[in-house]
Amino acid sequence: MQEARSFDDLFCAYTGADGKCADQTTIPLEAKCTLSDTFADFKRDVKTGDFGKEHADCPGYRRPEYAHVPAAELAPYYEIAQQYVLGDEMFSSTGNPTFEAHQYVIAALADAKNQPFGKTSDGCVYRQWVHTFGRGKIAACFTYKTLGDELSESGLSWNYYRTADRKHPIVSTWDAYGWIKGGSRGISPSSTFIKDVGSGKLASVTWITPAYADSDLSGSLSSCGPTWVASVVNAVGESQFWNTTAVVIVWSGFGGWYDHVQPPYLDKQGLGLRVPVLVVSPYARSGYVDHVQFETTGVLKFVEDTFGLPPLAGSDTRARNLATSTLNLDQQPRTFVEIKGGSSCNMR
Repeated sequence: MQEARSFDDLFCAYTGADGKCADQTTIPLEAKCTLSDTFADFKRDVKTGDFGKEHADCPGYRRPEYAHVPAAELAPYYEIAQQYVLGDEMFSSTGNPTFEAHQYVIAALADAKNQPFGKTSDGCVYRQWVHTFGRGKIAACFTYKTLGDELSESGLSWNYYRTADRKHPIVSTWDAYGWIKGGSRGISPSSTFIKDVGSGKLASVTWITPAYADSDLSGSLSSCGPTWVASVVNAVGESQFWNTTAVVIVWSGFGGWYDHVQPPYLDKQGLGLRVPVLVVSPYARSGYVDHVQFETTGVLKFVEDTFGLPPLAGSDTRARNLATSTLNLDQQPRTFVEIKGGSSCNMR
């Protein structure tokens, strides 16, 4: 899972997609530019359509919320889309910031309406507070069942990769299982995944969160996200696992960036605004823009349907299986072609 970019911010100019570049201003990934993307920001943006009220710290840019990333910086993403599938109707299952989005991709729910804050003696791996929707302030240590629990109970393997980073505390909020009672930190650094796959190790299900510099997060002062994602895709594509694998690349939320499509209202937390999704597999449709509506827990639905697992919560119960319109399992698996430029700031 990459971080905090709306569909229009990354793919507004992609041919065949429902994208809209609000104006001609471009802001590179590595710009010193941070936007607010709280739940309050999300609700206001959806209600008024005015993204210009975000708190923005982007010296030299006017109305930065309406800018987009220059296509030249996104070449690996565009190449992946041109070879495989780009979805332009993927909505985040929650309008909340990135912390809750990461909970949704392991458990299909969360009970937090802001980022973790402060310190508490109670908790899980990380000991902080979080504000909930109905229970006030609680220790951010959750007891709900996760997809990892279901996989383990069924005798299926799974791994979670992340990169520890004390300099950038937000990275700990991406370490989803570290906020689950009895959970643990993920495997660090994220680039361990590439070494593991190269040595013949790949779990039935794997989550990968990037290093800060590889995340696409605004304000990270780095443009390494697209090449990092390409390196992950290349590692799988050049491995013994290619013919039996699907790689799904999705972003955690809109990050405060403009998107022109109004999200459907399904519950008190969302759906959130659109985010890009890329689906890579030898069975993926070729150079296809998928206009079918999904939400991010559709990724969990894909895993659940593949392995015969029950849904975890209301979100993945209602979600459409991501594979239904993006994969053709009856076609012959196609040969992998390397994505150009695969690398990572974390590996250099």
